[in-house]
Amino acid sequence: MDIPFAPGRVAGPVGPLARFLAPLDPQAVLGLLEADRLPQGLLLDPFGASPRLVVEAARAGRPMLVACSNPVTRFVLRHHLQPFAEADLRSALAHLAAAPKDGRRLEAFLLELYNTPCSQCGEQVPADYFVWDVAAGTPVLRGYFCSHCNHAGEEPATEEDCERARAFEGRGLQHALALERVAPAGDPDRPHAEAALAVYPGRATYALITLINKLDQIELKPPLREAAQALLLSAFDAGNALWGHPAGRSRPRQLSASHVFREHNIWRALERAVAEWALLEGGARLVSWPAPDLPGPGEVALFPGPARALLESLPVDAVAGVLTVVPRPSQAYWTLSALWSAWLWGRESATPLRAALRRRRYDWAWHAVALHAAMRGLMARLRAGTPLMAFMPECEPGFVTAALAGFDAAGCRLTGRALRLDRAQGLFLWQADPRPVQSAFHDEEPQRMAQAVQEVLRRRGEPTRYAILHLGAWSLMAHDRRLAARWSDHEGAVLTMFGEAFQQALAQGDLLRLDTRREPE
Repeated sequence: MDIPFAPGRVAGPVGPLARFLAPLDPQAVLGLLEADRLPQGLLLDPFGASPRLVVEAARAGRPMLVACSNPVTRFVLRHHLQPFAEADLRSALAHLAAAPKDGRRLEAFLLELYNTPCSQCGEQVPADYFVWDVAAGTPVLRGYFCSHCNHAGEEPATEEDCERARAFEGRGLQHALALERVAPAGDPDRPHAEAALAVYPGRATYALITLINKLDQIELKPPLREAAQALLLSAFDAGNALWGHPAGRSRPRQLSASHVFREHNIWRALERAVAEWALLEGGARLVSWPAPDLPGPGEVALFPGPARALLESLPVDAVAGVLTVVPRPSQAYWTLSALWSAWLWGRESATPLRAALRRRRYDWAWHAVALHAAMRGLMARLRAGTPLMAFMPECEPGFVTAALAGFDAAGCRLTGRALRLDRAQGLFLWQADPRPVQSAFHDEEPQRMAQAVQEVLRRRGEPTRYAILHLGAWSLMAHDRRLAARWSDHEGAVLTMFGEAFQQALAQGDLLRLDTRREPE
């Protein structure tokens, strides 16, 4: 494309809630900032979708202001910046383990919920997980280690395992308490909260609400209480039925149980979470906001709300540039975030996420409208010419069209783009350009799109993959501000309009063949 893509280190998803957060390669942000792609001065992240982006920018010495409405993402981001001490995490786990429950330690009580008989010695031992077949409605496999005879493996579930699991499937007190913390009886969002809770096996709901109640009851100082909340947050993620078996969806988007899923032992999930949170590297200074002064070099301030509200409190020209990851729609993550934030911090904390409980489907047209709304408020507060750099992990065609249309219509003029095809990663550069665009291109989309396709092929001069051709042609439309020109009349339907024009261009076989033979002299 027309700007270099700074390669980062290839790494799998690591860290808390990694399967839901943007999969940004380590050092990719650092490389671009070192190449001075953005001016020195305060950088704004209006979405707060990637903790890695914020940490790397701060490590590069850039001051950052981050707007983040999702309290779960904000909590994870805060502790990427200021990681927990492993000793605090272990101490928090020990306090939870020692809490009394029915005359026993809470640890022993929760482990017993997952007891299964060892096939070799017959002793009852806690399973690490059960595999469920949704159609059968029962666990079909169990994975465990027997500390009595050292036998380990994955074996068929027993009838005893099935009976124990069925005992938790009724809607008892813990299920009612789980709903009450999100939407009490009579709340119009109660049915939506109930639908979200349905992705948790009954035993997981019982274990998680027992843990939440115990955390409310025991006295912990702030560092340990937050450490305990972090462990529970990981257990919330581990406890749902979005973990397919044997592999399943690595990045679930829809809130629906896998047909065959793994039910994790909740206490074992808490134990694993210690290492998960302790491995975060940090390396930036988190400062409180609002503050009398703007963040300095290497400092980060978090704002719990939308970027447009943040900018209202800033001096004119305070922001030198925008650095962000374009958020991708995820019904699963946003709906679960509404549950998790209410469970941990109360119903009031989940107020910004109430709409996520109600929405069942996020399509690309809806996302384009959402991005437009967010960026339009931002453009109204930025000076003309302010540069914007946006990463786009998982850069698939629908995502590209939603971002280009939403940003273009909001007043962002595209100045550069790059695509790393083998990793499906995109990078876009824009400039704030709030001038109105005249709707002067009626009925020209098919012709101009055909010309754009030819132009991409001519520039490359070689066979071209669909993803490159798609991004190249659509970005030419954005560069000409054609998407913005039609937005005022059509909004999200712009995606369909230009999408049909692109498909018409591809259907013209002669258009996709370039004759490179030389004419005889």
